[in-house]
Amino acid sequence: MSRNRRKIHKTPDQVQLEPAGGTVTIERLAHGGYGVGHLDGLAVFVPRTAPGDVVDVRLTESRRRYAFGEIRTIRQASPRRVSAPCPLYDRCGGCHLQHLRYEDQLAYKTVQVQDAIARIGKLPDIPVAPMLESPQPFNYRNKVLYHYDAARGALGLVSRHEAHILDVPHCLLNDPRADAVLARLRTLAATQPALQRVLHQVQVQVGQRTGDVLVTVFVRSTLAAALQRQLWDSLHDLITGLFLHVKTRETPELFDGTTSPIAGAQVMHERVGPWLFRIEPQAFFQVNTVQMERLYALVQAAAALHGHEIVFDLYSGGGTIALSLAPHCKTVYGVELHRQATLLAIQQAAALGVRNCQFRTGKVERLVQRYLAEGIRADVAVLDPPRSGCHPAALQALALMRVPHLVYVSCSPPTLARDLRLLHDLGYRTTAVQPVDMFSQTYHIECVATLHRGSHGWGADQPRLQDSDKGHVWTS
Repeated sequence: MSRNRRKIHKTPDQVQLEPAGGTVTIERLAHGGYGVGHLDGLAVFVPRTAPGDVVDVRLTESRRRYAFGEIRTIRQASPRRVSAPCPLYDRCGGCHLQHLRYEDQLAYKTVQVQDAIARIGKLPDIPVAPMLESPQPFNYRNKVLYHYDAARGALGLVSRHEAHILDVPHCLLNDPRADAVLARLRTLAATQPALQRVLHQVQVQVGQRTGDVLVTVFVRSTLAAALQRQLWDSLHDLITGLFLHVKTRETPELFDGTTSPIAGAQVMHERVGPWLFRIEPQAFFQVNTVQMERLYALVQAAAALHGHEIVFDLYSGGGTIALSLAPHCKTVYGVELHRQATLLAIQQAAALGVRNCQFRTGKVERLVQRYLAEGIRADVAVLDPPRSGCHPAALQALALMRVPHLVYVSCSPPTLARDLRLLHDLGYRTTAVQPVDMFSQTYHIECVATLHRGSHGWGADQPRLQDSDKGHVWTS
C-alpha cells in the first residue's frame, strides 16, 4: 500500500546553491597534473597550479565530494612556480607541467607512482626509486599528430579549453623537423580548396638518429593523383616518405581505413643502441628516443639474463624489446594482438639477422594459456601492455606457469598499481619500481617494475611444467 508523503518545501536559506568559486590554497598535486585544495570542505582540482599557490578559482564542475575549477587570479604564487616557456601554454592541451621547475616535475611524478601503488594497489612498502630524469626535457617527441579544422582553416594541435585547433607555429616538445613539415603543409592547404575539403589529420614521424621523416596525411575521401603529387613536391626536401590514409568512418582508431604510399620510402628507420629498427606509419614506437634507449637498458638489467633463459615478450608490438633481449637469452616468444605489428617484428628480426625470436599474433591471455598447455615455460616474462593494463587471465596464466621472474613496463601508474596488487595475490613480490620521465612537461609516467615469485604463491600446488621450446616456431 502506498503512503502519502508530505512534500517538504525548503526556505531560501535552506537551499544550498552550487558554489561559484572562491579562494583555494593548493596543497598537493594529483594524477592528471591537477593541483588539489579545499573550499568549504570540498576537494577542488585545479589545473596549472603548484603546491603553495593561493588562487581564486571558478568552479567548472561540482560533485558531491569534489569539484573541478579554473584559475581566475593567482593571489600568491608558489616558490615552485615558474613562467611557462611556451606562449600558448594556457591555451594548448599538449603540456600540463611547464609552470613547474623540472626538478619539481620529477619529484611530483615520483610521488604519484608511490601514491598509486599505496592507495590503489594497497602495497605501501614497495620501494619506488626517484624518477629517472630526461637529458632532453624539450624537443624530444619523435612522433606528432596534427589536426585540421576545416571551418577555421587551422592545422595544428588541440586547444585545452575548446574543441578547436590551435595554429601552433612551434611546439617546444616536438622535434623541430616536425614543425618544419607542419609549416609547409599549412601553406599548401591554404591555397588548395580540394585539400581543405577532405584533410583530417597529419602524422609526422622522425628518426632522430637517422634523419628519416615519414608523413601520413589522413583524409576523409581520396585525393586526385595531381594533388598527391603536389603534396610530395611540396615536402620532398623535408621528408623521406609520404603516405595517404583514407578514413571514411568516425572511429576512435587512428588507422581505420586504407593506407597507401604516395612517394618516397615506405618505412623509416631509427637507431636504438646497436639496433636499427624499421618503423611503419601504423607501428607503435616510443615517442622519446633518448629515454626509450634508457628504458630498454633498465628492462635488460631487470631481466637479469644469463644466456640460457626462455623469455616471453608480451604485448610485444613491433618486437623492439624482444630484439633487444635476444642476444642475452636462449629464445624470446613475442605475443602481440595486432597482426601488422607482428609482421613488422618478423621483418625486423630477419633484417637484423636475429634467429632466436619467435612471434605470434593473438590475445595475450589466450596465447599464454596455450603455451602453458603445450608445455612451454618461461624463465622471465616481460609485459608492456597498453594504458588499460594486463588482462587478469594473462597474469593468472603466468602464475599457473610459475614464471619465476617478471618485468612489467607500464605507461599508467593506476593500472600498474592494480596489476601489481593482483600479482601480489597470485604469489609475486614487487622488489623495485623505477619511474622514467618519458614524457617531460606532461603528467604521463613510464615505469619499470621488477617482480619475483614467492615460494608459496597461487598455483604452488600445480604440477611443474617441463622447460621446452622444441618444435614451436611462431611466425604469424
